[in-house]
Amino acid sequence: MVRELVCVVDDDERARRALAEALEGPDIEVQVFAGAGSLLQNRSAIARAACLVVSATLRDIGGVELQSSLRAIGSRALIVFVSGPCEVSQAVQAVRGGALDFLLKPVDPVQLRERVNEAIGIHSAQRGRRSRLVAVGQHLGTLTPREREVLERVMDGRQNAEIAVDLGISTKTVEQHRARVMTKMKVDSLAELVVQVTEWRLLSEPLR
Repeated sequence: MVRELVCVVDDDERARRALAEALEGPDIEVQVFAGAGSLLQNRSAIARAACLVVSATLRDIGGVELQSSLRAIGSRALIVFVSGPCEVSQAVQAVRGGALDFLLKPVDPVQLRERVNEAIGIHSAQRGRRSRLVAVGQHLGTLTPREREVLERVMDGRQNAEIAVDLGISTKTVEQHRARVMTKMKVDSLAELVVQVTEWRLLSEPLR
């Protein structure tokens, strides 16, 4: 079983230890950081982490500022903020910035674990989608220019006869190109082809 990494960032040693103890388990690896600066210096942990549990009131760099810095360097980990009494505007800003939740201390361990497990599930699904889209992009890269022309017209809903006229080739040649496209894209049906290519067009850029 692959253990998902969760990073706990809190400059209060007692709180940091309590959060880590609440999360550590057979399916979760926990790394603790005493501040935002120490986390930002550990790019390996940032790249691996599925979830970050972050104090919103860090002394070196504020939680919301850390959130912005992580987003700027491409972190895909979901963030669960924990905080003592705070301004409502701070929580709103954090959630608008993409945080999964904003929990008030003392944090209920069961609630924390539930939210972290939710974050891990979302991260895992996003990772699977990225892998799928990378594979589709690689398959598209194997198509010849003519096969790409045929694919584009198939995606537009054009029939073989229309594609043949448009490209100045025979219908049989179009059929051959379509067959090779299906093989190279590793799909069994036109519907599967359309879904894969459409998803790749819509989502590949934001996920890079």
